[in-house]
Amino acid sequence: MENIKKLQVKCVGINDFGQGEAFLDKKKKIVIPYMLPKELGTIEYDKYTERCKLIRLEKESNIREKPKCDIYQKCGSCQLLHMRYQEQLNFKKDLVNRLFKEEKIPFSFKEILESEKKSAYRNKMQVAYKLNKDQKIVYGFYEEDSHKVIPLDTCLNQSNYQNEIAHAIALIMRELRIAPYNEDKRIGVIRFALIREAFKTNQILVTIVTNGEMFPARSEFVKRLRARCPYVTTIIQNYNSRKTSIILGDTERVLYGDGFIEDYLCGIKFNISSKTFYQINPLQAERLYNKVSEFGEFTKDDVVVDAYCGVGTIGMSVADKVKHVIGVENNKNSVQCAKMNANLNKIKNVEFVLDDATDYLVKLAKNNAKIDALIMDPPRSGSTVNFLESVKKLKPKKVIYVSCDPHTLVRDLKTLLTDYSITNGALVDMFVGTYHVECVVCLERR
Repeated sequence: MENIKKLQVKCVGINDFGQGEAFLDKKKKIVIPYMLPKELGTIEYDKYTERCKLIRLEKESNIREKPKCDIYQKCGSCQLLHMRYQEQLNFKKDLVNRLFKEEKIPFSFKEILESEKKSAYRNKMQVAYKLNKDQKIVYGFYEEDSHKVIPLDTCLNQSNYQNEIAHAIALIMRELRIAPYNEDKRIGVIRFALIREAFKTNQILVTIVTNGEMFPARSEFVKRLRARCPYVTTIIQNYNSRKTSIILGDTERVLYGDGFIEDYLCGIKFNISSKTFYQINPLQAERLYNKVSEFGEFTKDDVVVDAYCGVGTIGMSVADKVKHVIGVENNKNSVQCAKMNANLNKIKNVEFVLDDATDYLVKLAKNNAKIDALIMDPPRSGSTVNFLESVKKLKPKKVIYVSCDPHTLVRDLKTLLTDYSITNGALVDMFVGTYHVECVVCLERR
């Protein structure tokens, strides 16, 4: 193809997303996934799309290691799997500190909490099922930025049980001749399997997402799955006949068990269903929440607002240290789950409000409400100017900002730093092998 060129390049650095960078004709900077600084390699360069693909390495970096995963370059989920773990941690810490320095934020992170588990750390697995070109049922993850399924045998980030269940479902589909969903023709039965595992209780929930209510040989399917995987606690059928990339539909029925599993986080029991938000890496989540509690130095007189609270995990984890917690969340299902879990654990000093976090804080500021501390854990897009300005009007003694994106964290901190100073902070490696990093920053009012 005329638009594809083979070139030899030297990697001069690595960008914020863990991708190698090199210069084309000494002027134009190009991005080469899975290449590391100082490496020399041959790439394919598409001059139309400006995309690059690493073909082979002539000179390897001393921080490179051979990934144990055969498909990581196709899958795209683990951008740093070819980098030694300690170097992954250095990359993440250096990235956040550079962003802080560029924006003249007077703080430098000294600490990053490494993941206790370097593999099999994820408690949730989502796989799609399809027919390959040989008309054989296969399963796997979607290739990055596409709807092409990369066939999978074992994912290192998932547990043995999760991998075994995903494989067993494919075998049972073949035995019972249950067709996987065809996205183009919109025919077939099984679209996805969502597997959730509670690491503390060893309970496992399997959700089979079907193209509508019809599920031929449903009872036999359940029987065979239980026989092959007797450790499965509950099985659910979820209906999703919409033309969408969203995995779960609105309606479901329980095929076996209670329809939910139980797990513990920071000593608090949580009921987890197919739609419940729950931290993917619970061991690291506990360490993150412990940092929130440590930095907060809460007292029994404190009234705390937990904004963007989800199912209330952070707020409930500090409830025994404070007078009252108000959790704010705009997702109705999450609020219902939060209330249920508070009742389940007999936590009386928390309340959960269904509202937009910005709207709620604006109302609190207008009413001159008194709060002692604010915990905020916004989505990747960060918070809003109105939210942050309302924080400054409310004047809590402490603000503890939990962020999954250092870029939006830096943006928001610049607004708060007119009235607050950073007194503490830590980084937590929640997602091994990726460029993602969790940040927690404690600010005190001047």
